[in-house]
Amino acid sequence: MGLKSTVKKVVGPEQWNRIRSVRQSYGEFKERYVTLPREAYRQMKRYRKYYSRPSGTAAEQIQARLIFHTHQIEKGLSHTQFRYGFGKNTLKEEAQYLKAYMRAVPNYRNTMPYQSAIAALHEYYERHEPEHKEAVEYAQSLFPAEVWKEVVEGAYSNGGSLVITANSKQNNRSATFSQIVDSRHSIREYANQPVTLDELMPALQMAVRTPSVCNRQPVRVHVVTDPVQIKQALKVQGGFNGYPMPPMLLLITADCRDFLNSMERNEGFTDAGLFAMSLMYALEAEGLAACPLNTMFNRAMEETTRSILSIPDYENLALYISVGHFPESVKTCVSERHEVTDIITVH
Repeated sequence: MGLKSTVKKVVGPEQWNRIRSVRQSYGEFKERYVTLPREAYRQMKRYRKYYSRPSGTAAEQIQARLIFHTHQIEKGLSHTQFRYGFGKNTLKEEAQYLKAYMRAVPNYRNTMPYQSAIAALHEYYERHEPEHKEAVEYAQSLFPAEVWKEVVEGAYSNGGSLVITANSKQNNRSATFSQIVDSRHSIREYANQPVTLDELMPALQMAVRTPSVCNRQPVRVHVVTDPVQIKQALKVQGGFNGYPMPPMLLLITADCRDFLNSMERNEGFTDAGLFAMSLMYALEAEGLAACPLNTMFNRAMEETTRSILSIPDYENLALYISVGHFPESVKTCVSERHEVTDIITVH
């Protein structure tokens, strides 16, 4: 007879069940108040050590900030209501990190971040020259002469803005998956017509087939169509400034009650990300335009958002997706991607 069976026989069933209950309570207490804080702290330390802070000197950190500011320039170039002379602070930051990137990466001219930055700056130059020389002169003053020469010459084309037409999306339902992936872009300006729940449902029906941890399906979708709520929510979010409000806004969340232990504390964001990408491809297949928007909020922003949209405390905010119909023609960011060989490590 094993030790467990012997103890159970000696103390009796009633006392044994009490022992089990105490053990379970202790285990739960340890999980909630020891293991979870410890693991969250360990994760925080890693992030704090490596994230791309302004003073970061690693090539990857500099690259992240260069790509970020290039994207800000691309967004400015994509506005239908184009504002001449936009982005002075962004251009200054772009110049700072471009020069740092050139110092950190020996073969910088052969990389996507450098080429995309030059291409976006070339479009900025072309949109302002010759009528708005003061904007061109300001931009030119920020960059080394050899860089500005490449900007003026338009040495690269993999950055800036591009035009998307509604006509190009008419046959999306019959397109292959690879065609959907290759042609999808984030669209921030939409046709002046509502998106109905009936139009949204086919895409949601496809998205619910997304895998999740042990099929627990923690993702929740809050569909916002009230223009006042959309405006309030996006004002807090801050990434849609300068664009007309979308006719529909989706908030993707993850229900914490579907997870079992501290090791799964981040799983909701993983499952929500998988779901959101399935949904965006499904929206594209249904001929609807969309753009993901982050919900990386501080406490005040999160609390305000929860109040505006009545989001329960047990749901973690993962991201927004703005949704609308494609306008006849619209500009969007090129958003050039890395080569596959730049992101893989074969073990």
